[in-house]
Amino acid sequence: MATKKKFLVVTDLDSTLLDHNYNCDEAEPALACLRELGLPLVLNSSKTVAEMENLAMHLGLHSPLVAENGGLLAIPNESTGDYSVQIKGLPRKEILEAAHNLRCQMGYKFEGFADWSDQELAERSGLSITQSKLSRARLATEPISWNDTEPQRLEFADQLGVLGIRMLRGGRFWHLMGAPDKADGIASALEYYQEREPDTDWLVIALGDSANDTAMLEAADIAVVIPHADGAHISPKAPRVVHASFPASKGWNAAILLLLDECREHCST
Repeated sequence: MATKKKFLVVTDLDSTLLDHNYNCDEAEPALACLRELGLPLVLNSSKTVAEMENLAMHLGLHSPLVAENGGLLAIPNESTGDYSVQIKGLPRKEILEAAHNLRCQMGYKFEGFADWSDQELAERSGLSITQSKLSRARLATEPISWNDTEPQRLEFADQLGVLGIRMLRGGRFWHLMGAPDKADGIASALEYYQEREPDTDWLVIALGDSANDTAMLEAADIAVVIPHADGAHISPKAPRVVHASFPASKGWNAAILLLLDECREHCST
């Protein structure tokens, strides 16, 4: 029987913890409180493990990484400091083969990371050349820019679905991926911490801003919706939904500080 309660925080990155400059300085007060309280923070993103390793190191995290929209789980090796990577979805090679075959056969108009150089991705995304290289190091997903009609996209998605490949909208790109999603990432992270602290009743807080975060937010005990700069927001269904007052890291910070005030009253660390 659980003897204490603790928050497990699981967060998206782009436009959630990170601002448009890929910076999270405005979230530092809340990040510092998480460290002070000893509460785990799990990054759950469409980014690659290579990208997330650098951020995790910068933040001083030693938690699992859920990468490529749930397609990968990276478990930290405490003795070596690196990660053991598990592919949860389809290998990217299979996704590319299916998508590119359909493009050749049906004439669908799209381009993806596999079509672009590091320089081209940098120009399209605002990433640096180094960041683009890390972002293209994918193992289980393929982000694409759809340049065709919506009826054609729906047809393309249906044809991919027959092959077990999903097409999911992200912040900047559509993501082609296997069955696992960010909600599966929450389940894996929760299992990881339950094994290490079986006497703890974990309450999951998930934070996100985009459609591809919806499943993750709905798998949490508390869903924190980060609004876009224009005020638009997603509408997940969760036991409790908190709407942040500001976009990106500023809203992330305010929402987490509010919830941590509750944690100090009701949770043990």
